[in-house]
Amino acid sequence: MDAAGIPHRPTTLAWVGWGVLICLAVAAADAMLWVLGSLLSTGAQAAPQQVWRIFPGVGMLRFMCLAVMMLVVVLGHRLLPTGGISRWLALAALVLVATAAGWIVFVQSFCDIGRWLGFELRYSRYCGSAGFPQRQVPVMVVRQLQFALPMVGLYEFASRSRRAAEALHEAGLRQMSLARDLAAGRAQLLQAQIEPHFLFNSLANVRRLVRTDAAAAASMLADLLRYLQEALPRLRETESTLGQEIELVRAFLDVHGVRMGPRLRYDIVMPETLAQLPVPPMLLLTLVENALKHGLQPLPEGGCIQVGASRSGAVLTLTVGDTGRGMGDASGHGTGLANIRARLRALHGAAAALSLQVNEPRGVRATITLPTVPG
Repeated sequence: MDAAGIPHRPTTLAWVGWGVLICLAVAAADAMLWVLGSLLSTGAQAAPQQVWRIFPGVGMLRFMCLAVMMLVVVLGHRLLPTGGISRWLALAALVLVATAAGWIVFVQSFCDIGRWLGFELRYSRYCGSAGFPQRQVPVMVVRQLQFALPMVGLYEFASRSRRAAEALHEAGLRQMSLARDLAAGRAQLLQAQIEPHFLFNSLANVRRLVRTDAAAAASMLADLLRYLQEALPRLRETESTLGQEIELVRAFLDVHGVRMGPRLRYDIVMPETLAQLPVPPMLLLTLVENALKHGLQPLPEGGCIQVGASRSGAVLTLTVGDTGRGMGDASGHGTGLANIRARLRALHGAAAALSLQVNEPRGVRATITLPTVPG
């Protein structure tokens, strides 16, 4: 079974192996029927002398007939029309051809095998003549037909089942591809909702500073320009690196540090070994903006924002904590946090999560866990 739950198509060697096993099993069963028929006609006293000669002879003969018939069915099945009434007519013709092939092998080999193994059967008296009498031909042809008909039917069923499995597999692959495209498109849409939100807030802060402190406004514009130089080339990318996201967060905090002054302090801790790890864009920035807006800005004294990153095996942990006013009734239910949860669910399913805890000594600590490649 593959990842989609669809059976793999058997190899040619597997088909040949199963065909040989089926021919051997049917040949053995048919030979046993011949033995039983001989016992009923000659009496149980002849059993020890008859069985060892009848069983291998008839088994070999029937195996040869079945092998030739199966070869005819396999080769002929490849030439059948793809569908419609013409395919059914071709299947009927294939049954007749397989029957004729089995009959020819039986007639041509019966006497030779009988003489070689020295077994006597009820038809052996005809050996050496022109062939089987006319009254026996229908019986023997029907016996070949009994094998040809289910053989063609089973092979047709197996062929249809294989085509159906392949079609289901292709449909599964297409569905998985569409699901990935949908998830990527949804993630990009959610990401696009964040970008103008930050820009509008920053420009509004610059406009307020222009009226009150022109020097601070110029400094803030310089920091905003640095941020945009980092952010704009990647605004529509679906993946960034942790190092790039940290630089965006640093530029963001510098922009707002001009306006808030000593009320805003921040501390960023990221091991350099994690800088190239891929992460979804704007996640950290959204958490930092949320901490700034809802945690620090409402307090006259402001506070500190702590950003950290660590990895344990295949899990990357990103944290943003603040020493702001702490959790309120609406904590965890804002648009930004809902956006992050939706993006994580679209990109990683249940393998990623966002959680909120009370920070010590005060404030909120947000934690994102992401799957990543173990180092």
